Amino acid sequence: MNVPISATQGQYALTTFGVAVFLLGLLILITVIVIMQKRKSRTLQTQETSFQHTSALLHYVIEHSRYAIAVHDTELRYLYVSKKYCEEYHIPDGNAIIGKHHYEVFPGLPEKWKLAHQRALHGEVVTGDDDVYIHEDGSVDYTRWECRPWYRESGKIGGIIVYTELLTQQKRMASELQEAHDYLDALLMDSNSPILVWDASFTITRTNHSFASLLGLPISDIVGKNVGSVLNSLGKGELKRLENRLETEHSLSNVEIHLTTIEGEVRTILWNAGPIFDPIDGSLVATIAQGLDITERTAIEQQNKEQLEELRRWYEVMSQREERIMDLKREVNALLKEIGRPERYSSVEEEGNA
Repeated sequence: MNVPISATQGQYALTTFGVAVFLLGLLILITVIVIMQKRKSRTLQTQETSFQHTSALLHYVIEHSRYAIAVHDTELRYLYVSKKYCEEYHIPDGNAIIGKHHYEVFPGLPEKWKLAHQRALHGEVVTGDDDVYIHEDGSVDYTRWECRPWYRESGKIGGIIVYTELLTQQKRMASELQEAHDYLDALLMDSNSPILVWDASFTITRTNHSFASLLGLPISDIVGKNVGSVLNSLGKGELKRLENRLETEHSLSNVEIHLTTIEGEVRTILWNAGPIFDPIDGSLVATIAQGLDITERTAIEQQNKEQLEELRRWYEVMSQREERIMDLKREVNALLKEIGRPERYSSVEEEGNA
């Protein structure tokens, strides 16, 4: 059944409907706002968690870096520091200096480093290599360092990062190694014995004046050459035997070889050689050979041998001659006895009776 509605009632009904629609829309809007706020809150929480994780990860990476690293803000206060940094600069507790000013921790820094910090705070990357740092107690350190700015998300400089490497121990070891090298070099070069050093491929890496003089060649014509090409006067057979022995035993002991000099003179050398192995993998690094020129000694020994042989021959000849003379004397005595005359060589008969 149709119920007539007046215009007034219709206007009232329409207004009520509009209010209902408005309230429904308002409810939806509030719901959307609440959902967005929750999402924003979750996003902020996620970002905060991510930031904390990133910060913790950055702290972990820097702290356990093999290099000495310090991160400062624009006021040069410590934000992060590595354990290596604390070790090299004798800082007992890295956490204790976080938030402190760099110059408070190191009050005696040179002015050149302070200028480098200011240049980095203005966007410049500043480096130093083999830089001398004199401590207040007078001790000296050598460092290699780099100072560079770091930036915030806005693009503004947030501070500086300082990378440092202490070179003092390395320089000390390098100096000691150089001293040892110079000592061994002088010992090798000034030795009266000929010396050769070659690598695993039989390429000569070192020699001395004694060996160079032995062959009558400059050192530059020996170093870099194959051992076989330098000792080619040995002959292929003798050289091959030496190479085979060195490949299997890596050493020689009192081996006589005969070298022909550039003038054609043959020299007799008594050789001893020993290997040097890599302490890590045991591979052959080099072989050092030292010789003793025994040419004169060999000549004297040969001369003595020849003289002894000559004496032996003369002794045999004289012994045979003496025996022959004794036989002749006995024959003369025998003939004299046959004809009834006295013996002439009575001493011969006495020796025979004795």
